[in-house]
Order: sequence, then structure tokens, then C-alpha cells
Amino acid sequence: MALGLCFAVLALRSHARLAQAHLWAEDGTVFLADALAHGFGATFLPYAGYLHVVPRLMAWGLSLLPIEAFALGLALLTLAVDAAVFALIARAGYRWLVSHDGVRVLAAVALCFLPGTWEVMGNLANLHSVLFYGVLLVALQDLERPLGLADAGVLLAAASSSGEGVLLAPVFLLRGAMRWRDARPRREVVMEALAAVALTVPAGVNMVLFRQSGMPASDFATWPLSRMAEHLWNTFNVRYVLYPVLGDGGTLSYFRRPLAVRILVACGFVVVLVLGLRRVPVRPRALLLAACACVFLLIPLTWYVRAGSAEYPTFGAFRDPGVVEDRYMLFALPAGLLLWVVALARLRLSLAAGLCVCVLVLAFPRWNFEPWGPERDWARTAHLIRVTRETPGAEAGVPINPTGWWIRVRAEPSR
Repeated sequence: MALGLCFAVLALRSHARLAQAHLWAEDGTVFLADALAHGFGATFLPYAGYLHVVPRLMAWGLSLLPIEAFALGLALLTLAVDAAVFALIARAGYRWLVSHDGVRVLAAVALCFLPGTWEVMGNLANLHSVLFYGVLLVALQDLERPLGLADAGVLLAAASSSGEGVLLAPVFLLRGAMRWRDARPRREVVMEALAAVALTVPAGVNMVLFRQSGMPASDFATWPLSRMAEHLWNTFNVRYVLYPVLGDGGTLSYFRRPLAVRILVACGFVVVLVLGLRRVPVRPRALLLAACACVFLLIPLTWYVRAGSAEYPTFGAFRDPGVVEDRYMLFALPAGLLLWVVALARLRLSLAAGLCVCVLVLAFPRWNFEPWGPERDWARTAHLIRVTRETPGAEAGVPINPTGWWIRVRAEPSR
């Protein structure tokens, strides 16, 4: 049920992109171009210093179909993966966090309406961000349920395509320690340790690839501690304390208030969070807090590996509602929403359900995901790709979205 609802919501929000299916950025320039040039051999090619195994496999599989079906097929497939990840919270294994099945379904749907989803939903280039939260959700499952094949699939997909998943490896080690302390079967403890290893090894490979790529790291690590602390506090305050409850307008209003008012408001919200979380049993509370702490590490990691990102408005004081469209706004926010849903559910289920509904309602101004950009006629684009590949010696740059991006297409090698 949750999977169907999440997919329906995302498809409705993306209806214009489905009606005028086209490609976004690396989906064409990297993933489709490499799939056409190298076939399955492109699977382990790094891009920007990272492995992207799942996006490359998806691009390769879709490239085996007629090229006319590629753009729409990619949109539907990636939306299905997005929906499947968000729907994980509705599974029975999360009843130890939120006991009511309906509230968890609402939470899954609410995840589909968070800010930052404009660019993230429905493309391969940002699939790693969604897979990262798949790791988070697997890490929060009830310890009474051993990790299964579906969980292993999520972790392997994320480990091979979302190097940031390594940040959650300590949570699986904590899960293993809890299982060992409870004298659970050794197999369950080993599975948790293997999960941590599966997240760590590809991250080590990515570290080497990143250094070899020559991509510039940010100067964030050289900032004065006061400046670093200010950015970290603003980001933490927005993602974990304010935005899940106040939304766009409320958070914007908060940053317009005097300092004393802001301190009182933030402290008040923290008190509510603490009161709710104190009612959560010890083990799920420990895992939830540990997972949220590890997820927040994604922020400074992004600032370090993505030159200039620390200066983005999405990581500062919330003064412009336009920043909610930026993909970086999504970073850590799903964990913040889950934190609030779990805390409020322990105070009263209606509060948690109401919060999820509010997330949906407050997102109404940004309900529609409009087409990616000016390139909207995939039939024309597919024709150019097909003609170029079928013409001996031909080569062409086929434009896609956003403006300035294109696919380099060459004739198929003669057989």
C-alpha cells in the first residue's frame, strides 16, 4: 500500500516530466552516453571520483530497449526506486518506532513532499541521495527481525552507488553490539558486521578514486572554528529542529525574529523532542539518535568533497524560500522528519499523523515538478541519436537538460 501511494504521489508530482520525458544532466551526458559506448562494461566506470553501479546498470538495461523508450522508462524506473525507499518506513519492522501502521504510511508519503526533491526525484544523477536514506531506514529496523535479503539488496545498492552510506556503518556496528549483548544468534551479529563492511569497502575505493580524479576539495576544513560552528548550527537547527515542524514560511519567519526569540523557540522545540524521545524504549531511541547523528555528518562531508557547497544558502540562515528547491535542502531532512514523527507519536499518535499531513499541505506551492528544461521532445532527440549511431563515421552532440548539457553520440562500431 505504501509503495503504491508513494509511487502515485511522485508520478502525479512528476506528471509534466512524464508527459514530456527527457533527460537531466548526467543521465544523458554520462550514464546514457557511456552505456551506448561501452555497454555493460560501463558499470564500474567512476564518475567525479565515485562509483555509480546502480545508475549505470539501470542505464545499461534501458539502453537495450529501443532508444525511443529510454527517457520515459528511466523516469518511471527511478520514481519507482524512490518510492520503494520511502515506503520502507511503513514495513512492520518499524513498529517499535511508531506503532500505528497508518501513521507510518503517512510518514512514507510525507517523505515524498520534503523540500529538495525537485531535482532529486526521477533521475539517475541524484539517485545516490535517495539510496542513502534507504541505508538509514534499514539501520532503524527492529532488532527482533534479522536483516534479510531485501535489506541486503538495499545496502549493496547503496554501497555501490552512494559512497556516503559509509557514514551509517557505525549504526550497524551498534546494532551488532546490541544483538551480541542480547545473546542473539551469531549469524545475526555477523550480518550486522557484514553490513558495516559492505558500506565501508566501496567507500574506501571511492576515496582512492576521488583523489585520482583531481577534483578540488573545499576550503571548509580551513575555516575558523567560529564560522564553521555557525554554519553547522544553522544547518542542524533547520534540518532537525525547525523545518520538519514549521515548513517554509515558519522557518523563514523564525530567522527574521530577534535572537532572544529564536533561542526561546529553538529551546521549546528541543524540549518537546526530548519529552517525546524519552518515552521511546532505550534500544530504538539509541539507534535513532545514533543514526541521526551519523546522517548529519553528510553535511560537512558534502562541504569538504564538493568545492563551494558550504557557502550555498541551503546551509546558512534560512532567509530565502527559494532554497527549498535546491537538492542540498534534502540532506539530513528525512532523518529530522523521522525524529519528529517518532517523538510526537510517543506523546500522541494524532500529533504525529497531523505533522505528516502538514508536511503534505505546506508543500502545496511546490506540488508540481515541471519538465526538466527547454529540451522536451524526446522523439526528436531519440531520432538524432539513432541516426547518428546508424551512420558510419558519424558523431554528434545532442542537447539535453539543463541548458548547456548534451550527449556525445558516435556511430556504432562496424561488426
